[in-house]
Amino acid sequence: MRILFAFFLLLSASLSHGQSFTRLEWTAKPVMIPVDEEFAGDAAVMVAEKKTVEFVIEKEGFFVYNTVHRIVHINNDKGIEYFNKVYLPYTRGLDVVDVKARTLLPDGKVMVFDEKNIKEITEDDNVYKIFALDGLTRGCQIEYYYTVKKYASLFGREVMLGRFSVMNGEFQLIAPPHLRFEVKSFNGLPNATEKLVGEKRVISVSSGKMKSGEEEKYSKPDANSKRVEYKLSYNTSNNERQRLFTWNELSKKVFESFGSFNDKEKKKLKELLEDAGVSDKMNTEEKIIRIESYIKKNFMYRDDISDDDADDLVGVIKSKLCSERAINKLFSTSMTVAGIDHHIVLTGDREDFSIDPKFENWNNADNVLLYFPQTNKYLAPTASIFRYPWIPPTWAGGNGVFCVTTTIGTLTTAIAEVKPIPFEAYEHSFLNMNMKVKMDEKQEALVIDVKQLYGGYSAPNYKAPFVFYPPDEQKNFLKELIKFGTNSENILTSGFENKELDQKDPYSPFVISATVKSTQLIEHAGDKIIFKVGELIGQQVEMYETGERVADMDLDYPHALVRTIEFQIPESYEIKNLKDLDMGHVYKENGELTMGFVSSYTLSGNLLKILIKEDYVRVHYPLSQYADFKKVINAAADFNKVALVLQKK
Repeated sequence: MRILFAFFLLLSASLSHGQSFTRLEWTAKPVMIPVDEEFAGDAAVMVAEKKTVEFVIEKEGFFVYNTVHRIVHINNDKGIEYFNKVYLPYTRGLDVVDVKARTLLPDGKVMVFDEKNIKEITEDDNVYKIFALDGLTRGCQIEYYYTVKKYASLFGREVMLGRFSVMNGEFQLIAPPHLRFEVKSFNGLPNATEKLVGEKRVISVSSGKMKSGEEEKYSKPDANSKRVEYKLSYNTSNNERQRLFTWNELSKKVFESFGSFNDKEKKKLKELLEDAGVSDKMNTEEKIIRIESYIKKNFMYRDDISDDDADDLVGVIKSKLCSERAINKLFSTSMTVAGIDHHIVLTGDREDFSIDPKFENWNNADNVLLYFPQTNKYLAPTASIFRYPWIPPTWAGGNGVFCVTTTIGTLTTAIAEVKPIPFEAYEHSFLNMNMKVKMDEKQEALVIDVKQLYGGYSAPNYKAPFVFYPPDEQKNFLKELIKFGTNSENILTSGFENKELDQKDPYSPFVISATVKSTQLIEHAGDKIIFKVGELIGQQVEMYETGERVADMDLDYPHALVRTIEFQIPESYEIKNLKDLDMGHVYKENGELTMGFVSSYTLSGNLLKILIKEDYVRVHYPLSQYADFKKVINAAADFNKVALVLQKK
């Protein structure tokens, strides 16, 4: 959720005397900084990088100046290619107030950048300002900084390690002394230090050396990034003990924004419920499902619509077009008028930044859910392809700010309760396959009856194309799904079950059935037939790398995968290597399975039955379990390579 509220907490007396930001001054003559040996193989390295966020009270208002100062050593041609153009931030309401750049060549020559060379370009409908650094060579050192000015936001974050390694990194937050900001370090960065320098409060974090690396499989690089976050916590000129921007304050503001409505709006909401077919005879869950289905089918929200429309639900219900704030309010107030007890829940996203109970960075409360205490389940108003109780899975598994309503006298408000948002049971989320395989009469192809079953968090993304795509694109998408495992687009028949987003039973799986003829899975070798049975489960992720792992392992959601394969062995053949089907690795904690891959088989006459079970009960596996995690992943990849040898009797 975007922060919807403007806060003016500074005393008017404080605004009466203007201040100035700390303008960066660099040395008159640059000096070549030696690169540590461990970074010599990098394309480029930040030998020094400093990011400064300075809050300044001026006569015109309250502003923040963001300065980025980098000294970069170029090691090879890739580094030259990346840094020969420098992109400057350029968004509405942002003013570039200072830019300088220069290049120190290996022979000692200094090339100074001319600000007149800043150009504005458009790429992919986005506008950028760039400046070119000409004459870069291997072994040169470039130095540049820029300062941008914008209206202050009282929450923020700075990522300290990006694409390139850093030899010496620093973050600095500067503010007037009566504004007490808090800064928190994440993922191994040192804690912040604080001091008064003249009439300014300075908070610093020095990172030291930071080695960049390749993105690792099953990791969430944004969430694991070395970063600092900050927020304004006290204004001592107002009340030095009153903590600002608490979760309770946010909860109260959200309830006021999403939970309130007037008599005219209530009347219109009742009409909406009638149109949706909601009746008092329904139980709570039936009402929730009916309301969600009606709103998501009949209303559209867009990012480019002003949030002010939420103040007029009558107009929103009439137009059926609304902002993100309005759609959230429409859901919440509809539930209230229908008599459904619910809490508004604010949450982050495990892909990037999550809710920290003790550090109230409101910028991390990006997403809105509704929680229903009576059913203990959730609904995501803005997630158009998800239906109760399924929500975007990366919105679960972390903390949420539950806005719990409370009434004191005649006043109804909300207080915050920060607690985890659980997943639905992992067995309900699956990508299962049932396959019956036989050879055609000429033994030149396989005829495969396949069922692909998608359940829980897995289903919406597979359903959506068959709901929203035009027929030709649906057909192509179906081919791609069926081709996964069968290696063939030769679909003889196909059909669907439960492909609509709305289902009476939200746990009903989405099923694709098809009969396919495939020539890609068998090969003839003399009197033998090679049946590439492992490829029926589709290509698998491989983790055979031997390098040192850095990040924990994280999945989008807990899930199970069950694949069954029934193969009718031709009468005149037998399989010579059935034991190759027995494989796998499981990991248990306290006797309970947390992850595993196991394949097994039974043979009854000429009917071979193969059972493959793969389970990931959790979404987070610590680095200490990497060896076992890798064995599970690679067991699936190893099975994908299994080929059965059929030999004539």
